Amino acid sequence: MWVSGGGESGASQAQGPPSGASPTGRRRARRRVRNLVLRGVLLVAAGAAVVVFRDRIAEWWDGLVGIAWSWVVLAALSQLLSLHFLALQQRGLVRAGGGDVPLRHATVTIYAGNTIASTVPVAGAPASAAYTYRRLHALGNSPALVGWALAVSGIAATATLAVVLAVGSAATGSLWGALGAFFATAAGVVPVLGLVLVLRHERSRTVVVRFATGVVTALARWVRSLRERDVGRRIDELLTSLGAFRLSFGTATAAGLFALANWVLDVAGLALALVAVGAPIPWQGLLLAWAAGALVSSARLTPGGIGVVEAALASALVAAGLPASQAVPAVLVYRLVSLWLPVGIGALLLLADPGSTARGGRRRHAGTRGS
Repeated sequence: MWVSGGGESGASQAQGPPSGASPTGRRRARRRVRNLVLRGVLLVAAGAAVVVFRDRIAEWWDGLVGIAWSWVVLAALSQLLSLHFLALQQRGLVRAGGGDVPLRHATVTIYAGNTIASTVPVAGAPASAAYTYRRLHALGNSPALVGWALAVSGIAATATLAVVLAVGSAATGSLWGALGAFFATAAGVVPVLGLVLVLRHERSRTVVVRFATGVVTALARWVRSLRERDVGRRIDELLTSLGAFRLSFGTATAAGLFALANWVLDVAGLALALVAVGAPIPWQGLLLAWAAGALVSSARLTPGGIGVVEAALASALVAAGLPASQAVPAVLVYRLVSLWLPVGIGALLLLADPGSTARGGRRRHAGTRGS
């Protein structure tokens, strides 16, 4: 807080330098430019998507004629509720580490991050993670806490997806289904055990640090910016700081249940889409058919998996016993509520005010310092 010494000089001191010449003013100007660029990129991307996929959009629209829209609304609510559980998980993990994320900001971050992941070609997942990291850090949470929360969230998603795949594989009643259930569960457990060893066990952490240092040293021969950096020390400090956070049984259970609810509600959206087009639900093959679409989508061969996910999911439903005349419209309804609806909401939130979360965090902490 400025204290005026009286007179004209005191008033000039209280006013301070012009905001445009200060570092804060320059940062604000750069942020405004960045936000305008982001809005422009989103608008151009949306227009390009409509132009490039106009034939497929027309085909999808024709396939949506004659469906029961009341069931489509229920499928959409199922998808929105699944994202709400992810926002609750994000808030709970950050709070467990001593930080804070208001539910409104967590919800905006989830939707906006999902839009970035679905629309950015190839690097959608890293770009979404970077966006989420920056938003949570802007609210005043430490980098270590944000990294820890994102890591735990990723592990919970992987482990619970393995549970869903295991149940789907076991539901087939075959030997290969049982083996699939075993390997799916193991795939979810191994990352958890590996992270615990790295964070809690000093020798395991040392091995990781040495390996990462060797990789960076090899890359430094071609990347000049990596030279003369104490990478090993920084990685060790990061892993040590991450290991300082403790996940209680209650928080871990809640994070796992929220992640599981996200997957289950997504599957429910597919089931409701089938009902919307008047198709029977192939209960034994439903989870595996959904998993086929989810795995193809995670490969990110196209933005949002457009085209390839529809083909994989429709083929899996046909293999489960549905005729193509029912499988294709059901997939279109499912993609409408699981892809286009959340992406549209996230794009609107990004266009409305891309920097609202960061400004909200700065205002909150400025008020804390002044109190």
